[in-house]
Amino acid sequence: MNRKFETSKLTFLGVMLALTIVFVALTAIPTTSASMALLLFLPTIITSVILGPKSGAVMGALAGFATLIRALTAPASPLDYLFINPLVAVLPRIFIGVIPYYIFKLFNKIIKNETVSLLAAGVSGALTNTGLVIFMLYVVYSDEIVRLSTEFGIGTTFAAFAIFLVTTSALIESTAAGVGTAAVVKVYNKINR
Repeated sequence: MNRKFETSKLTFLGVMLALTIVFVALTAIPTTSASMALLLFLPTIITSVILGPKSGAVMGALAGFATLIRALTAPASPLDYLFINPLVAVLPRIFIGVIPYYIFKLFNKIIKNETVSLLAAGVSGALTNTGLVIFMLYVVYSDEIVRLSTEFGIGTTFAAFAIFLVTTSALIESTAAGVGTAAVVKVYNKINR
């Protein structure tokens, strides 16, 4: 690979990491928490589509570590301490940088429509995050989550907790990720032509 491409790639990764850190930091502020959560992993998904699954996986891991550090230093909810565990905070986020690339390639091959392929890639990244985080929370902390819900007077099962997460955040996040990915990658491609 030539040096110019490597420099361009590192610059791109640096910008995406900076955006991720800003979005993660803003989730610590209660008034911006929900809106920034929608954008949190958009840089990872975009990196996956533009630079491929290896760079996407690196960006996902870095984004996961950023969320782990934020959970450790500025918890915004009673459940944030669960995200101090790298199995919950980092491992699922690596796949946010891998899955969208392959979904984009698959949809582009079958449908041959870049916009639809980018929308699908963005949606797949958000759903990958939600699905794998819920799975890891179940594997590592299901009893703890049920105990906490009882302590707070909610008294729920882990399945009800998972359904709550999917219905309240996954649908909105996946829509935002799909639209955001399509918009940003199209602009990026137009600038680089």
